[in-house]
Amino acid sequence: MVFSIHEDTATDKSMEEAFRKAGRLSDGADYSLTLQAGWIDSPIGTVLMAGDEAGLRLVLFADHNTMIRKLALVQKKLKARLELASNPVVDSARRELEEYFGGGRQTFETPLALSGTVFQERVWQALREIPYGETATYADLATSIGKPAAFRAVAQANAQNPVDIFVPGHRVVNTGGEIGGYNAGVDRKKWLLEFEQGNRAKNS
Repeated sequence: MVFSIHEDTATDKSMEEAFRKAGRLSDGADYSLTLQAGWIDSPIGTVLMAGDEAGLRLVLFADHNTMIRKLALVQKKLKARLELASNPVVDSARRELEEYFGGGRQTFETPLALSGTVFQERVWQALREIPYGETATYADLATSIGKPAAFRAVAQANAQNPVDIFVPGHRVVNTGGEIGGYNAGVDRKKWLLEFEQGNRAKNS
């Protein structure tokens, strides 16, 4: 399976073109916020990240069809445009992702600036509490936030998570242990789970 949106290493020009094809960089549009964006080429594809001085607001696999939806979500909620530029938050996220994919980092310290409903943000916080190399079910998450009957709503909130990996939605599995779905693709979810579990076993 080909995971990258580009056959070769991503470039400023090619990433800018990807944004324009997604229809989210309309020149001259009235934006109230500008987010700086960058990327890394990971073992499972190009990872796009964006944020500002408030924190990291977006992390996604740039070749997946959810890129368009999540970019649209950022624009709608924050009235934000993305520019290919650096800032301390993006630099921190890039460094930590490189360390994560290198097997040397299990937790993240880059500040996040998440924007969701109260319920969504409770779910996203619960996701961040799932330990590296472990999994939880949607029912587990629902119980952890005091809403044991809301596992379907928890699944929907997980799908709306704007910050992949840093908010580890890939660690949620179906009741019974089946991997289940993942916005960035089931193959990626399987890779991430096996990668983390392998690293945890080596370091235990």
